[in-house]
Amino acid sequence: MKLSFASSAISLAVYLHGCHAFSPSRSTRSVVSSSLSSSPQVVDPPIAKSEEDEKSLTQRIMEKTSAAGQTGGAGGVSTWDAFLRADENWSRLKSSKAFEYDKTVLSAVQNGVPPPPQFVTDDGASGNPRCWEKLRKQAVDSTPLDYDVTICGGTLGIFIAMALQLKGHNVAVLEAGKLRGREQEWNISMKELLELVELGVLTGEDIDMAVKTEFPGCRSGFKNSEVTPLEGGYFDNGVGYECFTPNVLNLGISPSVLIENVSERFRAAGGVIFEGTPLKGIVVSESLGAALDVGEEKDPITSRLVLDCMGNASPISRQQRYGKQPDGICAVVGSCAGGFDAESNLLGDIIYTNQEIQDKGPNGQLQYFWEAFPVGIGRNGMEPGTSDVKTTYMFTYMDASEGRPSLSTLMDDYWKQLPIYQPSITDVETDLDVKRVLFAYFPTYKDSPLQPEYSRILAVGDASGIQSPLSFGGFGALTRHLERISGAITEALESDLLHKDDLGEINAYTPNLSAAWMFQKAMSVRMGQKVDPKFVNRLLATNFDVMDNMGEKTMMPFMQDVVRIDGLAGSLARSFVADPTFMPQIVLHVGIPTLVEWLGHVSMITLYTALHNLSPVLEPFVDNMENKKEKYLWKRRMEAWKFGSGNDYKFD
Repeated sequence: MKLSFASSAISLAVYLHGCHAFSPSRSTRSVVSSSLSSSPQVVDPPIAKSEEDEKSLTQRIMEKTSAAGQTGGAGGVSTWDAFLRADENWSRLKSSKAFEYDKTVLSAVQNGVPPPPQFVTDDGASGNPRCWEKLRKQAVDSTPLDYDVTICGGTLGIFIAMALQLKGHNVAVLEAGKLRGREQEWNISMKELLELVELGVLTGEDIDMAVKTEFPGCRSGFKNSEVTPLEGGYFDNGVGYECFTPNVLNLGISPSVLIENVSERFRAAGGVIFEGTPLKGIVVSESLGAALDVGEEKDPITSRLVLDCMGNASPISRQQRYGKQPDGICAVVGSCAGGFDAESNLLGDIIYTNQEIQDKGPNGQLQYFWEAFPVGIGRNGMEPGTSDVKTTYMFTYMDASEGRPSLSTLMDDYWKQLPIYQPSITDVETDLDVKRVLFAYFPTYKDSPLQPEYSRILAVGDASGIQSPLSFGGFGALTRHLERISGAITEALESDLLHKDDLGEINAYTPNLSAAWMFQKAMSVRMGQKVDPKFVNRLLATNFDVMDNMGEKTMMPFMQDVVRIDGLAGSLARSFVADPTFMPQIVLHVGIPTLVEWLGHVSMITLYTALHNLSPVLEPFVDNMENKKEKYLWKRRMEAWKFGSGNDYKFD
């Protein structure tokens, strides 16, 4: 439908240009002879388009924004060239096809498929010889390896590094560029920041320095059209439902301040940061250690354990997932800009819709969601109602089918829909002072968190897929899991349990994370599938109405990506009572296989909840175990029960 509309628009433009070609009102004219008349006629010459006119709206806006403050990681680079590269990468991902490759088979080429790039190897005949040489020399000389833990990727890795350094380990951080946070604020809750304070990773002074914005909380809303404010439930008003949740993602923190402070304290505690040090590869000896190739001009770095904090684009996880297509995609576009109405810029939106599912023709059907946060209020003397700066995101869930829209298409829709979402804006190009354009796509996999393929290497954070498939930011997931992960790594190092099977217990199956896949499935539409345009809004409006009435003990964990059986079972039962005729549509939408798989994960959440309740009885026996490995494994099991059931969530 979109392609036919575009061709019709072009035809119409050509027709109108022809109709006006002989207009005498034009100021610039030329004389041509006509076969129909002996008298001369006045026509316009062809008007050449300027280079600026031929640029897209997104390009014009991005080329006007500052290129300062660019960093690594998703959302860290916001130049036009970076946008084009991201769109090209997204196009390549969509056009790729899943294939099978058995790494246990000796044959390198299988059915015409070449082997994956060997970024990591445990084959002594592969990898950088200098890495193997240093490992063997240190073993022969009985020289300790350079570090206990080397963390690859510093933006979020610095927080893990600090936690481990405080536990007495010798830790290094590798960062390809300069280790610094981006200019764009991260939004988080105070509860999550205080968890880092409890670990000693942050101080109260760090928080005071880093928090630049504070507001009461966020709205959630699901509407078939833009009606604000909206009262009543979906079946009362025929539009949707909205509610307010206090103290969720209501702090805007400066990543640059936070990372600078933690980095300084990490160095002061004896930690080492290698900036401008791209990782070229890793060789692993199960008995000796790991050696990191950091280029021919630098000496390899040896380490007992390597942590992969390089995000969802990590070359380590990419090698491990060779031949696999993502099970889902969260695509995000947005901007941080001034020019919004300051007096109403008081609250955030955590998840919000104001239109039905959009039929994008050959690109499939998409439900667009919005998220928005005010910037520069509530702290440092900036009173609410004084800042016109706001960060707005438009995001959608989909698969990685080849026909899915480009980032350029999504960005065009963002600019087009933004004035509807934010009525104080009429023309985005003239009304907004765009400080930064934001864009990313986040691939998600059902086999998360990722199990190690090699000994002595463990993926953490976004590289492991520990974040919810509904989320497009890993900082909240990091704060939630940091105490567990740093403690487990410490035990693994102290007991020399660095085999991939032992490390795999740290990234154990968590049924509540797997159950969250059902929610992404319900909020997206498969290619070729046709659904009622109101489906997603009806589903979410009903569910949020129920959860809001159940109270904060149901709403707060869910809003922070924690699924618990008490809130889940209660909200499902009440949603069914509220809208019983909708259940067949839900089953048809997600499909029987997906529903059966989801019910299995829900059953495991129930089981993990029961097992977690037994943990206080088991803990004394586990603590007194003499076998270090058995003790380690039982502790990891109890952590899996706790986190996999959502019982790690601490209520105020």
